[in-house]
Amino acid sequence: MRWSTVAALAAAPAAALAQTTCTPLVGDLPAPSMAPGYRSDIAFEGLKFPRGIQWDSAGHLLVVDRGAGIYWFTVDSCLQLQDQRLIINDTELNHGISMSTDGKTLFASTNDVVYSWAYDSMTGDVSDRKTLVTGMANNEEDAQITRTLLSPVSQPDWLIISIGSQTAADISTLDVTSGKAQIRAFNVSEISKESVKFTEAGFVLGFGLRNSVGLGEDNLGQLWSVENSIDGVKRNGQEIHENNPAEELNFHGSLKDMSPRGDYGYPNCFAVWEASEIPDEQGLETGDQFSMYVNSTINDTLCAELYQPPRISFQAHQAPLDIKFDGDGQAWVSFHGSWNRASPVGYRVVTVAFKDGQPVENNSSQTASIEIMANTDLSQCQNACFRPVGLAFDTAGHLWMSSDATGEIYVIRKMDGSGVAAFTSAAISGPTPGPTPTGANAQGKESAASSVTAASAWLLLAVGVIGVQVLGMLL
Repeated sequence: MRWSTVAALAAAPAAALAQTTCTPLVGDLPAPSMAPGYRSDIAFEGLKFPRGIQWDSAGHLLVVDRGAGIYWFTVDSCLQLQDQRLIINDTELNHGISMSTDGKTLFASTNDVVYSWAYDSMTGDVSDRKTLVTGMANNEEDAQITRTLLSPVSQPDWLIISIGSQTAADISTLDVTSGKAQIRAFNVSEISKESVKFTEAGFVLGFGLRNSVGLGEDNLGQLWSVENSIDGVKRNGQEIHENNPAEELNFHGSLKDMSPRGDYGYPNCFAVWEASEIPDEQGLETGDQFSMYVNSTINDTLCAELYQPPRISFQAHQAPLDIKFDGDGQAWVSFHGSWNRASPVGYRVVTVAFKDGQPVENNSSQTASIEIMANTDLSQCQNACFRPVGLAFDTAGHLWMSSDATGEIYVIRKMDGSGVAAFTSAAISGPTPGPTPTGANAQGKESAASSVTAASAWLLLAVGVIGVQVLGMLL
């Protein structure tokens, strides 16, 4: 990657930075608590509602500011953002942003449309807007409105798009042709010639995913998502929503393998976080799939047989919104935080240890996430807390984070000023991943696996989620 002069200064060693007099930006909230060996600093404040963030190939940071458009920034030697410029004035852009691996094409999304622009990394100038994907709008009051985008380094001609459910318990998502609660990949060279509807094109990388806002590619070119599960869930009419269902880290294989992907369970089945609080459970543990009802039509046994469990589960209601991998292959996840839990949870950034392209801990673990950055007093959340959203590593390994609730951009690094470990195209290495497991328990536990068709899924739902009223959160 080429770096501009100011960006090169941002990547300078700690000793060089120490020679520069820097005046820290001080926000209105208490300073975050940091894990030993790490520090965080505010790099910019005063944005409206910053969501997705993206580095370009010349070291400029691009920020989707919901209600405004996309801002372009340079970085000074103090790791603070300068020269703010609105390069795309579009109030409909609300979250998704990505950059082609050659740095020449910018992608961004509204609730309904994915666009591309020709992009000049040295100046930040955009031109030649094209409509790539349409037909994604969710118009219900509690519909998920984000359309996360990812340009995979391993397959640079493709663009991955994640779309959530239309309602909290959206029965239409049982039909994969609905185009909801799923992740699809599109060949950019094809859709740049003529736009396509989301429901009529693309390769399905997984469905039955309630709202997988965070997308990430690891150092082996494998694809991962973090899923926001539903709120207000019950078991045979008994409220169990405080600690269930779990949020999920899901595995989607590689685009180098085009074998069919499977169903991850929503809206029939959900991941367990606290099994002891689930009535009539028979040997469930964290990471298993459970049903809101126990009967002959839908139950925990069928959930285990029919659907793919998460690779890692997280405490319920934390709302993971992004996942990025560093140069050492470790995952970093941002948690936006709970909105209707009695005791707030989330509002933090964590790491998940990986080895050889898979999480170190198994999917029954409740200790896989290691907290790096957090609010000091969760009792003040969500009104007086930063709320992590987008993550992006620069080439020096500093991790940048947007906080929509406070209008801030943070930078996370080690105490000596150095970065964590950068993720660049050079980090993609190792053997080509094999076929993606499609069996229900191919992700960590043994069981007889089977696939589910749209017709059988509709049958399973008949006594399942029909009539269940739950509230969703706009993410």
